[in-house]
Amino acid sequence: MRKGLIKASLVAACGLSVAAGAHAQQEAQTPVSQTVEVKGMKDASRWFRAESQHFVVYSDTRHEDVFQLLNNLEKLDYLLRIFTKDYNTGRGSQQKIALYYHDRMGSFQQITGSASDEVVGLYNSCGAGVQGFGVHLERIGNLTNEELGKTPLNNSLSYLFEAYTRHFLYRNTDIRSPSSFIDGFAQYFSSVRFSDSQLTLGRVPTNLGKYFRFIDNGRSQSLGYKEVFEPDDGSGDGYLNESLKRLEFLSKSWLLTHYMLSTDVNLGRKDKYLELVYQDVPASKAFETAFGLTPAQIDEMMWRYRIKGNRVVQVDLPTLPTAKVSYETLPASVTDYILADGTLKSCPDRKTGEALLRTLSQRAGGVPNNDMARLTVSRAQIDWGNPADALPALTDITRKAANNAEAHYLLGLANLRLAERGNDAGSAGYAQAAKRSLARARSLNPRSAQAAYATYLAEIRGNDKPDEAVLKNAIAAWSNAHEVNTYARAAALSYALLGRATEADNALAVIAHNTRDAAMAAWAKSWQGRLRSGVGRAEVLAEMRREPDKATAFKEWTVATADLIRNAEYNAGMEDARGYLNSQRMSDPTGANGVSPSTLSIWPKQ
Repeated sequence: MRKGLIKASLVAACGLSVAAGAHAQQEAQTPVSQTVEVKGMKDASRWFRAESQHFVVYSDTRHEDVFQLLNNLEKLDYLLRIFTKDYNTGRGSQQKIALYYHDRMGSFQQITGSASDEVVGLYNSCGAGVQGFGVHLERIGNLTNEELGKTPLNNSLSYLFEAYTRHFLYRNTDIRSPSSFIDGFAQYFSSVRFSDSQLTLGRVPTNLGKYFRFIDNGRSQSLGYKEVFEPDDGSGDGYLNESLKRLEFLSKSWLLTHYMLSTDVNLGRKDKYLELVYQDVPASKAFETAFGLTPAQIDEMMWRYRIKGNRVVQVDLPTLPTAKVSYETLPASVTDYILADGTLKSCPDRKTGEALLRTLSQRAGGVPNNDMARLTVSRAQIDWGNPADALPALTDITRKAANNAEAHYLLGLANLRLAERGNDAGSAGYAQAAKRSLARARSLNPRSAQAAYATYLAEIRGNDKPDEAVLKNAIAAWSNAHEVNTYARAAALSYALLGRATEADNALAVIAHNTRDAAMAAWAKSWQGRLRSGVGRAEVLAEMRREPDKATAFKEWTVATADLIRNAEYNAGMEDARGYLNSQRMSDPTGANGVSPSTLSIWPKQ
């Protein structure tokens, strides 16, 4: 794990500007002007596709809403690359992130499978793809330089920034723990705001500010900083269903991160802290070593810092990019297939996958004669039905649209699945067909992690002596989708087979530190021990061919902190009311003074 975030103090705005300018020279190709291309059609869907430098968005909002979203996300992505420069793993060939931007909470919850009203965002990473899901809660507007530090923070943008920042760390760095740093970093950048040439850093996220006022009014706290550093379940996710604890965890994580990023001295200490955590030192002990503060001392230090030290800075950054966006109108006939495709690429469980296959296969009028719809149905057949059913449509698409990389990938995947079903002569034919199609897919889209991983699976099948060229497919998959543990697993085993012990151990460490994916973390720790003690080539090969469950996915949920603080305030109010009424009942048990608890709707039922 490489260390050393940018050494420019956030208090010294000019330092950040200099560092950003140097970075901009390295990325001179970053577009700084907007161009718009619109493809129109009759009978258009309410959903459309928009693409910018780093993102592909599917949305049922408006073009201007998506432009504002992308324009802000491109600026955030640019800024995050500056801040994580020395932690960046140097993977520059990644695919663009796919984001589904929903106009309603209902459609968001339907595709993500969330039953909680508090969840407003999701990034899903698995062997079938990496994509994000978010909700358009309120309009995002342009900000002038004068408005940056004054305009109330937009909830839509705060949640989207938080979600992307968290995912950015998984995608571009080896940082997987502690969860308090990842969530604190995400909260810190949730409140950054941009004009065309300036930005503000360090603002208190709106709902976390409400929480701090909540405890300043005398409300009790549930978590000490040791619990923030090392939650009982190993992650902040354990607090997801406890509004006050979750809010406290996020608030204290934000404050810790703000402190770590506040000065050059603290930036250096933070580097040491993260390096110690990477070396498996418990987070509270690592913080004490790096910052010289025991858990008992942190409370007072953080209180003083929050009251007096958490400054907001406004930075001139004229190299901020502007999103270069193109739009594509989609036909109404594929509306339902857009969300189905997103669900299938999220590695759903068997029940969901098979239900989707039935729904897509039994639609009145059949599958529309549209490549997007046909590819979606083919994906469902490959994953949850008979892959042979997908061959005719995929063969037809690749014949008519020879440059359709996804069609070639799915055709290769369908043949691979058929090859895996048997060991007869026909199976060998399917295997060769799979390799041909996957090679074509990779030539058309060298950034495709899915095609690289499928090529790796096809090449190791029945091959007891895979060479370096074969194993590099797994390494390429992880390089192009660094957030996917399935690919990290394959890369770790490939490094081991190649005798590259340090790289194998690093890949396993990245998985092991991701405590929010407990099953994969346990697997990685087990294999770290096995590789260090010595394991045979045949055993590594056997593990390579033991594919993880295809429904295995790593999910990064974003919770609406506005709902969390509202719940906390409501529950506190109920407690106050109960306390008042109980005191009245104790002083006047007969109700003679006009207080009759049994007639009040807030009185708890006996």
